[in-house]
Amino acid sequence: MAQRRFARSLAIRHLVCGSCNGCELEMNALAAPQYDISQEGWSIVASPRHADLITVTGPMTEAMRLAARRTLDAAAEPALVVAVGDCASGEGAWCGAGSAGAGAGVELNASIVVRGCPPTPDALREGLRAAATLLDERNS
Repeated sequence: MAQRRFARSLAIRHLVCGSCNGCELEMNALAAPQYDISQEGWSIVASPRHADLITVTGPMTEAMRLAARRTLDAAAEPALVVAVGDCASGEGAWCGAGSAGAGAGVELNASIVVRGCPPTPDALREGLRAAATLLDERNS
């Protein structure tokens, strides 16, 4: 059976867990011509069932906690979580405030963390490359 090489293709499902949308704006830039992730065979997918990895942003609000768990439960194995931004990594200004949690990546056990408030598109690409490498290693 042929072994899948994630470095050549990667299906990404993004989950917003109460962020300020700064990280989402930078993630949207990944579709722009200068960063175009589709040239690497990577795509954003609508369903966690089609995803190789789940990117998460935000401090994890109470309103998103159950939905985030259900998204992970629906994801195909060996999907992994990439925490995007300081809030998702548990270091953001909103973590632990009011109805916010410890960070989406912290609560969902992220394997890769992309720091920044917000992280640059270049940093996001590097984080996704690291995730693709990790998925390749898991499948070896």
